[in-house]
Amino acid sequence: MLFRLLLITLFFEQAAPGSDATTLLTVLGNGLRYDISTAGAWVVPTFLLSLSLLFLRQDGWLRRLRGLSARLYVILAFTLFGVDILYFDEYGDQFDNHIFGIVHDDTTAILITVWKEYHPLLFVAIVTPLILANLALLRRWLGYTPEPHALFAPLQRLPLRLLTGVVLFLFLVAMVRGGTLNGEPIRLKHAFVVEDMFLNRTVLNPFAALRYTLKTRLALETGSALKHFWPDENLGQALDLVRAQRGQPPYSGSNIEEGLSVNASGHHGSKPRHLFLLLLESHSGWTVMPAYRQLGLSPELSRLADAGIYFPNFLPASSGTIGSMNALITGFPDAGLNINYEPSALQPYGSSLAAIMRLLGYRTRFFYGGFISWQRLDSFAQNQGFDEIYGGGAMSSGVHTNEWGVDDKYLYDFILDKVDDETPSFNFILTTSNHPPYDLPLAELGYHLRDELPAPLTATKEETVKVLGHLWYADQQGGRFVREVQERLERPLFAITGDHTARLQIRFPGDSVAEQSAVPLILYGPEVLGTTGNRETAGAHIDIAPTLIELAADKGFAYPTFGENMLAKKSPSTGLGWHYLMSEHYIANDAAEYGIFALAGGERPAQRPDLAPQRTHYNALRALSWQRIKKGNRLLQ
Repeated sequence: MLFRLLLITLFFEQAAPGSDATTLLTVLGNGLRYDISTAGAWVVPTFLLSLSLLFLRQDGWLRRLRGLSARLYVILAFTLFGVDILYFDEYGDQFDNHIFGIVHDDTTAILITVWKEYHPLLFVAIVTPLILANLALLRRWLGYTPEPHALFAPLQRLPLRLLTGVVLFLFLVAMVRGGTLNGEPIRLKHAFVVEDMFLNRTVLNPFAALRYTLKTRLALETGSALKHFWPDENLGQALDLVRAQRGQPPYSGSNIEEGLSVNASGHHGSKPRHLFLLLLESHSGWTVMPAYRQLGLSPELSRLADAGIYFPNFLPASSGTIGSMNALITGFPDAGLNINYEPSALQPYGSSLAAIMRLLGYRTRFFYGGFISWQRLDSFAQNQGFDEIYGGGAMSSGVHTNEWGVDDKYLYDFILDKVDDETPSFNFILTTSNHPPYDLPLAELGYHLRDELPAPLTATKEETVKVLGHLWYADQQGGRFVREVQERLERPLFAITGDHTARLQIRFPGDSVAEQSAVPLILYGPEVLGTTGNRETAGAHIDIAPTLIELAADKGFAYPTFGENMLAKKSPSTGLGWHYLMSEHYIANDAAEYGIFALAGGERPAQRPDLAPQRTHYNALRALSWQRIKKGNRLLQ
């Protein structure tokens, strides 16, 4: 509980303006249930051994186990508490799926970034004395043996000892369940207790957050994940629900991709000769929203949004680069799997965008400003239908690099040298500049923000203004690239989005959930689109592939898709993204106990909407996605 109070104090600027003492007490009270559960689980081994002493004389073993578990707890607790603070500072949450990045990510680059950004020696210097001081206190505590009180003399009788043991056992069970014997035990869903998203993220303690993260990961890697998404595991029913939502009849076959197929309606304008899908690292959507454009952080994207088709109500597939990239490449909604490491990814999925573009006659290329061995992107991209794959290693000769790759300028220059007008092409581009270590010479590049953000925005990190400078640089280079492509190539079409929002925890006016969660989607290509304007249509990353395919394919072309064409979505529409559902009028967190929040500059709906249909639809898509990735292309395995 002391750690929770410290966490809230350190990051309190992230709290919603309307949060008060009642809100805080609600969070602390519910958090106490998780603390009770953690404490109960930790003392189970010594407690059970102490019960065995009713019949066995094993006092020595009990003392050793008690001392070992207590010392282990002190060491783990202070280490986890310290790491969790740094983790919260980076990701805005306690331990979640990002912890697996150390396994699948570029470990060397991560360690270099940690060394530069988080000063591990200082961390050790602070945590070690705290651990040693508490171990000293623990030694005194464990060495204290009180004299038996006369009131406990009757407990020497075996029946009363047995009864006391049973009572204490039930008490321990109630602790592990979060303070109850009869009610529902404490679960992850109970962490959503107030409408302040920051305070909700402090309800868990680090032990509970880590346990739920590992439990979820294990479920996703085994068959139990399917039951999580679709409890009765009747995937035929799930597929029919998706088809009904699209206005299609029930499916009688057993092939998932065939059941998810749609026929292209045929684009009435000119087809694009070259398609560019730009996935911008950590590019938040709020900088392009009209309410915040005056800051001048994304002037190039704002220009393209006004000259193209702009969707402000748009969500990423994941909270990390690889999860969103996997969704864009394969077309799958995020089901918590590292698709690029799955055996099934050795062959292109039917919904993979590059493989479909290849069928449509496009030369497919993958460009990444970082090093192509990261996350096995070289083999993954090749297996999913890309004809050419290029990484930072091919672009870094004589140019500035850091541990994550080359600056966006050199990435775009390289692409301009590779793409010509002779062959129609589809080009997937993943940038790197808006990423730690944030070492660009911003003043030399002309960045205009110097000290702080203008009101009503408040930065909750010291480096926020510097980090936003790298987002500004990415915007500048992206705009330059679009202009030069237009000059060189015939009928280009650009789809521009962010992989996830920047983890800045800026304090916005109002609910700010949309600002903290949305990424932009901009379609730009005057010769292809023939229309412009802002559209309230809500969507997410899984909707980009069908949108581009519809613009490039002839009428009647059949292709499997988990998403919908953003240019033809019916209203009311919903964006199905990472942890959130977005509509044209609100955003909600995707949870059993959900909250409804206003969009940027808007108000919450007067009546609380029922999200059951949208959540069921999303779970059906994720269940089918999980089945296709883990078990194969048949409904029943």
